[in-house]
Amino acid sequence: MQKKTSLASALRQSSESQKEGPVTDKTAIQQTEKAVTVSSTPSNRIGKKSITGWFEADVLKQLKMIGLDKDMSIQQMVGEALNDFFAKNGKPQIAR
Repeated sequence: MQKKTSLASALRQSSESQKEGPVTDKTAIQQTEKAVTVSSTPSNRIGKKSITGWFEADVLKQLKMIGLDKDMSIQQMVGEALNDFFAKNGKPQIAR
């Protein structure tokens, strides 16, 4: 088993690589810029916001049981419930 690098040696290596001077290679700069712009957000969540709430543990248990019975995720059930609420209040059913 290979010994892990210590924090001190990692910092030393990092400071030595910074002393080498600025990167002038155009491809290296482009690769660095590309790496910086990569998002860790999954593509199916881009442009969406999380809605959360705090409920008793039995609420989650009941949701999971219904989800198993109906083969639905909690997100699908919440979307359906929100669309019902929107319809009840005369709003477009936009939750997907």
